[in-house]
Amino acid sequence: PRVRHILGKVKFSDSEKTMEVCHNTLTNSLTIVPVLEGPTPPPNSRSSPQDNGQPECYLVFIGCSLKEDSLKDWLRQSAKQRPQRKALKTRGMLTQQEIKNIHVKRHLDPLPAGYFYNGTQFVNFFGDKTDFHPLMDQFMNDYVEEANREIERYNRELEQQEYRDLFEQKPKP
Repeated sequence: PRVRHILGKVKFSDSEKTMEVCHNTLTNSLTIVPVLEGPTPPPNSRSSPQDNGQPECYLVFIGCSLKEDSLKDWLRQSAKQRPQRKALKTRGMLTQQEIKNIHVKRHLDPLPAGYFYNGTQFVNFFGDKTDFHPLMDQFMNDYVEEANREIERYNRELEQQEYRDLFEQKPKP
């Protein structure tokens, strides 16, 4: 299938304005101009008030061997895609940056008995030194739990959002 020319009126998701589009694939020229709002013709007695015989948005494809299903699939790719559910985090997924951020945020938390902080390292009763807070494992677990609560909230909100296929008819009010 070869699309030679596309023309029509569309609304982009970031604007309320109707735009006239025209694309010629042979010259790769694209024009997009706002539709000038002018007086509308009186309604036809056979059509509903909001339907003046012309659809609000449409595209016309001119070409050879065009197939409706192929064009619909192609157009679906240009529409806003349904976001994917996020996977829950595990400790193993933490990046070095996340671990560093946890350390920076929590390194001054109270120390367990037998530990002190010498200004650069944590030292235990036996003189062993570490760069990370002795409760760092718990801090990482807390971080993963909080991140997963956020992910679960996001996924719940995603489930409640309505997504319709580009070519599904909208229910009549």
